[in-house]
Parts: sequence; structure tokens; C-alpha cells
Amino acid sequence: MLLNMERVCKTYGDRTMLDHVTFYMKQGDRVGVVGVNGCGKSTFLRLAAGREKPDSGAVSYDPNVRLGYLPQDPPFDPENTVMEQVEAGLDKTAREVARYEAVEILTRLGITDTQQKMGSLSGGQRKRVALAAVLLRNNDILILDEPTNHLDSFMAEWLEEYLRRAKCGVIFITHDRYFLERVSNRIVELDRGRLYGYEGNYET
Repeated sequence: MLLNMERVCKTYGDRTMLDHVTFYMKQGDRVGVVGVNGCGKSTFLRLAAGREKPDSGAVSYDPNVRLGYLPQDPPFDPENTVMEQVEAGLDKTAREVARYEAVEILTRLGITDTQQKMGSLSGGQRKRVALAAVLLRNNDILILDEPTNHLDSFMAEWLEEYLRRAKCGVIFITHDRYFLERVSNRIVELDRGRLYGYEGNYET
């Protein structure tokens, strides 16, 4: 298994977001997370990504797993160029290898000026740069919170195909019903702190 969550609980104040939730992911799983607004979907993703710690229970990963996480509002350095932001954290050799693919992904996502400063971009453009940075790395798990926000139909279709071909595990939240239908091969539903799993896509 790439990822295991065992009896995970998370509470904010008097509000229980996750109540003894158990979840697993294996290679090739593309898991859509559904539930009403405010039910804890983003909290679930942050816990799966290791960005928050559970109050109880455990989150574990396959040894040496590489994980990419796209939050709803990704952090950025306003002084970085687009390319510097995408390549942040990569060593020199990795940057040189990845640069051509970075340009291709950014272009697919409507970002053509790689020397533009991040601080001059709109919120939607910054989200697309962050998405490109996550996709560029050779991750074993992709955890994507609303990746289709700020994408037009052509960009969304390209991302659908990209994720369908990917060999890694993918967990994602989206309000785009068509994207959810076409990408997912498993669905998990959060309802009043409990997690319910379904094999197949949204229609199934």
C-alpha cells in the first residue's frame, strides 16, 4: 500500500471532522473525495499529505514514497519567476532535466511567460503554476485539492488524460462532476465524520 490511515480522528473545537476514519491507497488508485461543503474533505487531504497530525490514529506511507500535495491556496514567493517557483527545491541536475517538461506543462495550463514574477500573477494563475510544480515531480502519490479550479475546459481535459495515464496514486477533490466521473476509479464519501468507500467512478 502507498498510504494507510488507521482510525484517524480530527476535531476542531467542538466539531469532529474525522471520526475513526480508515483509508488505504495502492498504486493506480484514483480516488475522488466527495461530501457536502464543510464536511472535512480538505482536512482529510491535509492529513493524508502529512500537513496536519491526527488527534488519534495513524497515517503511514510505503517506505521512500514521494508525495505531491496541491492545497487550495498554495504558498508562493512573490519574487520568484514562474520557472523558479516550479523548480523550487530541485537540485541543479534535476532542474536541467525537468525544464523542457516544465515548459510543456505550464503551456498546457495557459502559462507561457516563465520569467513573469509570481507576485504579478492572478490567484488562478498561481494555482496553475503550483499544479505544474506538483505534476513535474515524479511522485508516487498526488493529493490534489480542487485542481480544476481556474482551468478552462481544454486544460481540464488535458489534466484528465494526464491523471488517467499516471501510474501513481491520486486523491482529489473537485466540484467538476465530469472530471470526477472520468478520472476516478474509486470514490470515498465523507459524511458526519465517517468515511464510506465505493469501487468504481461516480456513476457507479
